[in-house]
Amino acid sequence: MSTNVKKSNRTSAKKIVLVGVFGAISTVLMLLSFNVPFIPTFVKLDFSDLPVLLGGYLLGPLHGSLIALIKVLLNFFYNGSMTFGIGETVNLIGSLSFMLPAVLYYQRRRNFKSAVISLVIGTISATVVLLTANYFVMFPLYATAMNFPMEKIVAAAHALNPLVTDLGSLMVFALLPFNIVKFGLNSVLAMLMYKRLAQTLKLEH
Repeated sequence: MSTNVKKSNRTSAKKIVLVGVFGAISTVLMLLSFNVPFIPTFVKLDFSDLPVLLGGYLLGPLHGSLIALIKVLLNFFYNGSMTFGIGETVNLIGSLSFMLPAVLYYQRRRNFKSAVISLVIGTISATVVLLTANYFVMFPLYATAMNFPMEKIVAAAHALNPLVTDLGSLMVFALLPFNIVKFGLNSVLAMLMYKRLAQTLKLEH
């Protein structure tokens, strides 16, 4: 076996191990979710997208996608689902719509400016995708599956945020700022950790 083949096999094995490790860390971070003021209690903030994003940058978009999938599946098996899988689906959509555009853009040119732009693109992409999916599909589906009328969902959100009066304002005044803060914080942490992590692991896709 040639040296190049051995090196390629070691790199592939290392990536597989890292996908598992990042997936496990992401699951733990997902379990450590918490509520945010003025945001409905059924929407929680966590930093589980950080390992997904870092994994995507270091290992590539396919491996980053696998990390996101592992996170959601492990959380499902550990916690089950109180939303018939709707919440988990939303989480996976958010992770992929955040990580994939960011990583694909950064792969074109690897420098600090591109990294910043890629994170902005990822944040905007995830926010737009999630608001669209939640408004047209996920919230109506949740209301039907849980037999919980949309009016009650809006009323619960209104109790915490008076600006929320209907589904549209729930998206604009609650989920929009929430997603910007969530993905923005994950982006900042990724910026702080990426280079050092890449140097430590001696692996950059």
